[in-house]
This record gives sequence, structure tokens and C-alpha cells, in this order.
Amino acid sequence: MDPEATSTYEHRCRLLMRVAYPSRFREFRGDEVLGTLLDLAEPGQRSPALRDCLDVLRGGLVLRLREHPPLWPWLLSRLGDFRLPWRYRWWARDDIQGRFFIERRAAFQLSAYGLLFLALGEFPSHAFLVGMSIAYLIIAVPLRGSARRSLLARHEFHPDGTPYRQHPPESLLGSEAHASQPDRAGSRRPPGR
Repeated sequence: MDPEATSTYEHRCRLLMRVAYPSRFREFRGDEVLGTLLDLAEPGQRSPALRDCLDVLRGGLVLRLREHPPLWPWLLSRLGDFRLPWRYRWWARDDIQGRFFIERRAAFQLSAYGLLFLALGEFPSHAFLVGMSIAYLIIAVPLRGSARRSLLARHEFHPDGTPYRQHPPESLLGSEAHASQPDRAGSRRPPGR
């Protein structure tokens, strides 16, 4: 394969993966997916085939949907500063470190409060909406970094996204932790007891 075509093809594959997969997946498995896409390339091909693009996009969508938290915990975390359960903390990290997170969160909150006003039968005036937007620009934009840091800390991550600890506390492991502990007689308990 022509070196120029290879670098163009690789660049387009990386762009496709950036659109499809979260950064954590690309960090740990990106080279594997990229290698597969490079193996599928025909000589002189400058971009992935439509079928390959659709496969990568489908895989990314399935991964994102599988890791997404349930509706109620997600709503609480979006509307307030509630922490998601341990199982979804990596999803939360990816979301918080994602592009335009603060803006997405603010737009969601304004929409939710707008729906609340509609449910009460009173829609806020345009002046109120403009005032809220200006207040957001004055207050929230300069504080973006500290908001990200505090939300990452709430989910037990350092500001750079590394976790405080790798494994969940034993209290969150449930029956899995008890299944591996010996009982009083020294024999192992069967799982589920």
C-alpha cells in the first residue's frame, strides 16, 4: 500500500473511531480496532468502506448504550450533583471529560426547568431566558475547570481522570465477595449462600 494512502486511511480510521467510541475504549482497545481496519484495507484505499464504517459506528453505539446508566440515576446526576453507582463511574468519567459537558449539562437543566414551568402552566418570559443565558456565560464558563474537577472527584477520579482506586469497595461487590470467603469450618461457601 502506498505510504501516503496508508497515512490518509489511518487518519480517517482514527477519526471514525473518535466519533464512534469513547476515549477510554480507544485508549485500551483502539490499536486493535485500528489494526483490523488496516488489515481490511485494499491497496491504495484512502478511506474505510461504507460497510466497515457502519460496523464501527454500530459497535460504538452498542458499547455506549450498554454502559449508559439507567434513566433515573442518569436524570438525578444531570439535574443535580448526584453520584452515579459504582458500576457506571467509568461512563461518568468519559461523560465529564467529554467535549462540551458543562454546556450539555446546562442545556439539559434549562430544558428540564422549562418543562417544569410548562407543566405549571407558566412559561418564563424571554427576558428571563436571556438573563439565565447571560448568567451562565458570566458564571459557568469561567468555572468550567473547577466544575469538572469537583464532578470527577465526586466519582472518585483525580483531575486527570485516573481513579482513586481500581477496584470497588467490598461492600459494593455483594454476594461475589461473600462467595469467595471461607466459612467457619474452613470450606468455601457455594455461590449464592
